Amino acid sequence: MNALRAVIYARLSREDVGSVDNTDIQVQECEEFIAHHEDWQHVGTFVDDNISAYSGARRPDYERLLDFIQGNNVDVLVSTEMTRLNRRLWESIGLFRLAETTGLQRIATTDGPGFDLSTQEGVHNAVNAAIEAEKESLRISKRQKRKHRVLAREGKRNGGPRPFGYEKDGVTIRESEATIIREMVQRILDGESFRSIAEDLKQRGVKTVTGKEWHVSTIKQLLDSPRMCGIRVHHGAEYPAEWPAIVSRQDWEQVNILRRARAGGETRVKPRSYLLTGIVTCGGCGTPLIGANWHDTRRGTTTRRYRCPSDDGNHRQHGCGKVFRAAEPIEILVTEAVLYRLDTPDLAKVLSAEAHDEELQDLLNQYQAQKDKLKDLIGDYASGLLNREQLTFAKHVVEEALESTRSRLATIQSGRVLSRIPLGANIREVWEAADLDFKRDLIRLIVDKVIVLPGRTQRLWAPKGSDETYRFDPDLIDIDWKV
Repeated sequence: MNALRAVIYARLSREDVGSVDNTDIQVQECEEFIAHHEDWQHVGTFVDDNISAYSGARRPDYERLLDFIQGNNVDVLVSTEMTRLNRRLWESIGLFRLAETTGLQRIATTDGPGFDLSTQEGVHNAVNAAIEAEKESLRISKRQKRKHRVLAREGKRNGGPRPFGYEKDGVTIRESEATIIREMVQRILDGESFRSIAEDLKQRGVKTVTGKEWHVSTIKQLLDSPRMCGIRVHHGAEYPAEWPAIVSRQDWEQVNILRRARAGGETRVKPRSYLLTGIVTCGGCGTPLIGANWHDTRRGTTTRRYRCPSDDGNHRQHGCGKVFRAAEPIEILVTEAVLYRLDTPDLAKVLSAEAHDEELQDLLNQYQAQKDKLKDLIGDYASGLLNREQLTFAKHVVEEALESTRSRLATIQSGRVLSRIPLGANIREVWEAADLDFKRDLIRLIVDKVIVLPGRTQRLWAPKGSDETYRFDPDLIDIDWKV
């Protein structure tokens, strides 16, 4: 008589930690169980660690187990209990049905009699056990949600990996990392770009919690979290956290307003190689021009240029598509005009006044009050004080006020760009040493938009102090100044 082929499946979810034996112990128990059956042969072990069987998350080893069974390699499936296999009824039924087309005959559990899938009674008992497992999961889920709500209201952590800036307990500040966070925040408030900060951190060898290099996305993700200003968030509601703040709530709000303001000005073309992206517009139809390389196949050359897009990338009408111009002469022209204006002492005083702390604080208070009002409206709708129509109208009014406040905050905040220019410094030298994002911020301080008018010219133009010439007419460029 051939031995029955037995496989082991063990699983542990995060919720089970501390209340259920770890997977190593589960495997050992199953191995001893198999060893007590002389006619069984252990042919495989599959383990999923820290993965829930109820959340719908992928379980890689469970998927490999199913493939192994479908390959007709298994007679007996062994686990410590049914809930280790599945906590969803439909998944359990899918497993049971494999007995109809493969060699799988039974499911054995070390804590019970198991189930003979070759009989109707055995299948019926297995289905009933699966139903109970799903009910228990629902009860556990509700308990976990209540637990998370309580933890949030008490300002406590919900577990997870160590956050940057704090020790493993998630409460004690790790000063070496907190210093980096404060530095990031201050540099952004001073007008520096996320990209230049990320590059600087890479060069200095500063790593994330997982030992990886910083990127724009990881910096934004870190600074997007209110954790750093001592706030615990749960389903949109904010609670005072048990951990101390690393930066002030005001600085955190300002950083995120700046981040959203910059993101709002971006287009599909990244501003890395085109200085005026989001600033230059078509004089024919008013559409923002995009930067794109033009490849001249006849001459084998590539030219950077701005063009009016005829569609938005989805074959929908976007712009007139008739205006395009070489990028380099426009950028030189605008740069010279901006540097000339920025070199005026009186203008610098006016722009610096944009960053008055008193007005900034008033606007931040307005911004927070408007956000609170928006939450209150949703609560009024939930309690029946407002109907859907009234809620929609009220939300529209508050959201418009929020957008207006956010826009003003971004304008004031942009004035801090000038604080990166040392007193008495030569503005041209600062410009030459600056990154592209800083240059764009400087332009936005005093330029509303640059308009490229339709028309072609055979005129040759040479920038002042340069031997380079361009087929370019500066009269076809209008600069709309803010000040």
